[in-house]
Amino acid sequence: MEDRERLLRTLKFFGLILLFITGYIVLKGSRYCQLAGYFAYMSVACTLIPLPTPPYVIAMGKVFHPVIVATVGAVGNCIAAIVEYYFITWLFNRSAILSKVEANKIFIKFSRFFKKAAFLCLIFTGFTPIPFEPFRLAAIAAKYPMTKYLAAVFIGRSARYYLIALLGYVYQISTLYLIVLMLVMLIVPIISSLKSRSVSQEEIVTEN
Repeated sequence: MEDRERLLRTLKFFGLILLFITGYIVLKGSRYCQLAGYFAYMSVACTLIPLPTPPYVIAMGKVFHPVIVATVGAVGNCIAAIVEYYFITWLFNRSAILSKVEANKIFIKFSRFFKKAAFLCLIFTGFTPIPFEPFRLAAIAAKYPMTKYLAAVFIGRSARYYLIALLGYVYQISTLYLIVLMLVMLIVPIISSLKSRSVSQEEIVTEN
């Protein structure tokens, strides 16, 4: 458990560094540098590193056509999906995690539903605000074909990013508002995580 938390903290740390670097590129870089920074960010943000994407997509929509923003963002997500697919598969093959996941009653019920319409589920959750992670985990655990997995990720995410980028393209939302939104989306999960960790530690102390 401690190793897992240490890994997550390390990933979040590097994620924040990437966020600041790409943020600087967006504010100060050339158009091509902005697009490259956006691609790099989207190739990482949707993996094990939980970084917010909507403010960044809106910001890029202010500069580039929504089709370009959606395509680059979705391709970046596909790269992230490939890395995550092989990493989690490798993790499952070298630990007892997969057997524990497969034995979970909630996961068993969820998998039955997922297998009936896996491709549509991945597209739908990739497009909507519904948490995408359980469906990605189910796809990887079920050894869902990589080509179908990537196709679903690309379709769902490109449609999502197109609509979000359209907000920036049409309304030209203030950069200051987007920065504030990005900070809120970063801080709220951190506070929530700290609170849940504090509660769990108090429960351990109480039991002892």
